[in-house]
Amino acid sequence: MWKRFEPYLMYYRPVRGHFVGGVVAAVVYAIASGLGLPLMAKVIFPQIFGESSKEANWYEEWIEGMLGQVSPETLVLVSCLWIPFIFAIRSVSGYLNTYLLNFCGFKVVEGIRDRVFDRLQALPISFYQNHQSGDLLARLTGDTEMLRQTVTKVSGDLIKQPAQLLAALAALVYLSVTAQGSFVAIISLLSIPLCVFPIRMIGRRLAKKARVLQNIAGDLSGQVAESLQAPMEIRAYNLQNAVKKRFREQVSELIRYSMKVIKYRQFVSPAVELVAATGLSVALYLGYQNGMKLNDFMALGMALFMSYEPIKKLGAVHNLVQQGVAALDRLEEVLDADGELKDAKNPKIPEPFSREIIFEEVSFFYGEEAALSDINIKISPGECVALIGSSGAGKSTFANLIPRFYDVTQGRLLVGGQDVREWSKAELRDRIALVSQSPILFSGTIRENILLGKPGASESELIEAAKKAYAHEFIMELEDGYETEVAEKGSKVSGGQRQRIAIARAFLKDAPILILDEATSALDNESEAKIQQALARLIKDRTTLIIAHRLSTTKIADRVLEFDRGRIISERAEA
Repeated sequence: MWKRFEPYLMYYRPVRGHFVGGVVAAVVYAIASGLGLPLMAKVIFPQIFGESSKEANWYEEWIEGMLGQVSPETLVLVSCLWIPFIFAIRSVSGYLNTYLLNFCGFKVVEGIRDRVFDRLQALPISFYQNHQSGDLLARLTGDTEMLRQTVTKVSGDLIKQPAQLLAALAALVYLSVTAQGSFVAIISLLSIPLCVFPIRMIGRRLAKKARVLQNIAGDLSGQVAESLQAPMEIRAYNLQNAVKKRFREQVSELIRYSMKVIKYRQFVSPAVELVAATGLSVALYLGYQNGMKLNDFMALGMALFMSYEPIKKLGAVHNLVQQGVAALDRLEEVLDADGELKDAKNPKIPEPFSREIIFEEVSFFYGEEAALSDINIKISPGECVALIGSSGAGKSTFANLIPRFYDVTQGRLLVGGQDVREWSKAELRDRIALVSQSPILFSGTIRENILLGKPGASESELIEAAKKAYAHEFIMELEDGYETEVAEKGSKVSGGQRQRIAIARAFLKDAPILILDEATSALDNESEAKIQQALARLIKDRTTLIIAHRLSTTKIADRVLEFDRGRIISERAEA
């Protein structure tokens, strides 16, 4: 189980100084707790209450060696000062240990979270079609947070608690040598290994429940995200009650498994405490039978407590690790996901770029289902081709192969005379502009959204692109003009306005290949007429594919390809 975390230890390298500091603080805390407190009960308390034993003579000699001859009152005062001094060391070292290792934990999980997010950006579109966005968000936030808690707790307690246990055992050994009835301390040690059995048994059960809990949390996040993305559809079809019922059922399931996890996680502490109390009572009885003094038994009891306490906390860590492993399983489903469209080892850029697109015996499958079959077509440079056909006929798949959102299953697809798999994906997509049927506007200003087409564009280029898309006029009517903030998915502007902003973005990119996925579908008749004129200018000297549902959209095309069941069934020139 612990080996699962080994590949992620490399994230400690940038913070190894903080980690070492946290480890040193943990050792100091452990010695002050496991050894300092029992010896304080053994040596300091008898000095204060006038019951000094022979074993404490070294303490008096040590004080006199440092301060010279001291009076009994001074000796008591110095002894009393040891109590806050020991607890001050525990407090400061415990604080430093917690602070430094939490810092390390955040940095480690920052690296893992970045790696997961980077991986999500590299995975193909097909991966997102098989996973809910809400579930992926839960993995990126909730699962990484669970992993952070695990890493932080493990980093601290795997050093601090064993060190405290060893220090306490050293105190027990010392007491077994110096105290009357010394074998009592040795017998008391026999109860410590018994604590391992409930920890192991509970840990196995917790691991199963934790995995189910993480999956339920991901499903719940997916449902919430889904409902937030479709408020109009939910209300239009009166789905509120169904959505609320499903939400409550999943929340109830989440609570049920959360309580199972809490039940097993919290059971460790009372189980260990029961074993510890039993061991302590046995020690008390045997100590009485063998004439053990009160101060000796106090020291023994504190040493035993300091032995059981780290075992109890290590049991909690063991259970937390089970939850961390469950979170890691979900994260590794993303990190180890197959299907990344990798760049060629030595990608090429054909010069000059011809804007020609050729499909040679291309077939594409979604799983075992053929989406395209035996496509042979050549689109000449500067040609505008409209793709028509019923839903699911293969039009969008045909277009999505060009920017290499997917790789062809069979055959070859050439752009600019070169197989798209020999291109760098970034270089290929730099030469393609896309306007989808439901364009996305990102959080930010209208200016920032248009500038995505060409981040370094001048003000005049920006305005010219907006004018060509017939967006400038309505933008200037907004209170803040181009500085108007748009909400998530562009909800502060109408569908037609959002589409024109996306078209302006394509104008600004000025790419040699253009893909329009029913780009005028959300426009009224007047705006559509204007956009048709703008598109007629835009497609000039560009290779253009138009996925069309309206016949009016095909008027600007040079050629029309009709699709049916993944095949081109007809081809005609547009008059």
